[in-house]
Amino acid sequence: MLDRPADAWSDGFQIRFPAFAMDNTEFPAGERGAFSDDALRSPTLPARYYVDPRIYRRELEAIFHRGWVYVGHVSQFARRGDFLVTQVADQGIFILRDDEGELRAFYNVCRHRGHELLQDAGRLSKNIVCPYHAWCYGFDGGLRRARNSENMRDFDPARFALEAVRLADCAGLLFANLDPNADDFAALYPGLAATFAAGLPDLDRLGVARQFDYDIAANWKVVVDNFSEGYHIPVAHRQLSRVLDIGRGNRSRVEANYAFFESLSGAGYDGYRVEPGSPYRSWTLWPNTCLLSLPGCANLIVIRMAPNGVGGCREHVDLLAPGGTACGEFEAIADLFASKFNAEDIAIVESVQRGLGSRGYDQGRYVVDPADDWYSESGLHRFHRRLLAALAGA
Repeated sequence: MLDRPADAWSDGFQIRFPAFAMDNTEFPAGERGAFSDDALRSPTLPARYYVDPRIYRRELEAIFHRGWVYVGHVSQFARRGDFLVTQVADQGIFILRDDEGELRAFYNVCRHRGHELLQDAGRLSKNIVCPYHAWCYGFDGGLRRARNSENMRDFDPARFALEAVRLADCAGLLFANLDPNADDFAALYPGLAATFAAGLPDLDRLGVARQFDYDIAANWKVVVDNFSEGYHIPVAHRQLSRVLDIGRGNRSRVEANYAFFESLSGAGYDGYRVEPGSPYRSWTLWPNTCLLSLPGCANLIVIRMAPNGVGGCREHVDLLAPGGTACGEFEAIADLFASKFNAEDIAIVESVQRGLGSRGYDQGRYVVDPADDWYSESGLHRFHRRLLAALAGA
């Protein structure tokens, strides 16, 4: 069943919020010294955090088996029986709209012998039937029928219901959590829905107009790192820089588990002209979801950077538009993302991953300023602090 946040946000944009508490965290050290709580003094994470399989295994357990991860949009479940199979790190799950119209999530595995139940996405007319031995489950996850089980001793079908996964709806965006004891989504992401409502009041009525999937040869953190800072944009993204008016109109809200930034646009370029001063919005959500809303027609680009081995990342992208249909500037926005700056970013992060394995590099420095600007590396430092806190069990 869904956790439903009840956000109320009437006091406008907040400029600074306290960072995630890390009083008991033991900071790691590398060739330039220990990571510091002070971004103005701190070296970056040691390279081993991106190449060590032991750290990667700790991340799966401490972060992805306990955190809220983006899994889809409500528009993908318009009718009873609509389902979607997806991954939360190394765990397969599916989301389903049940007989009462509620959204539910379960591990995608039969409780008989472990066969996967569903593939891809679609619509079920009734029941979930395992393709291996035809064990049959209702949309509530309960075991309805197990073939030839009449003579089994001490067999209680109620004990073989599908294992449920927690699901939360934030303004139409769906998030799953594998930890049944995790704090509610709304408690961990206070005010997030209000930041969506401020610029995308009909987000729950948008639809998935385009999807992209990428297998990237870089640790998942390298990909999130890259999105967490705008310092590289003027150098690495010349086309995107023509859309942004860097340094003008910046507003932000920074919480322990997310950051939201809004800046203003320039005039764009031939093929993607926008009204100067239009809002450009971005969000980073712990642990691995990043979102963009570019100037023009209502749109949201949702990016999930999923771990895929210590040196790999599986990136899934949903491009949302009104009614799930391309309109207005949408085609230009999709082209800017897929053909230009995301392609540039993939080349960047794969190069960084190779460099992190070099004997010539261990640590660098965060380029930040007291204003905590998105076009510095303040967000990168916050992400690393949150990462270390999670690995320390905070």
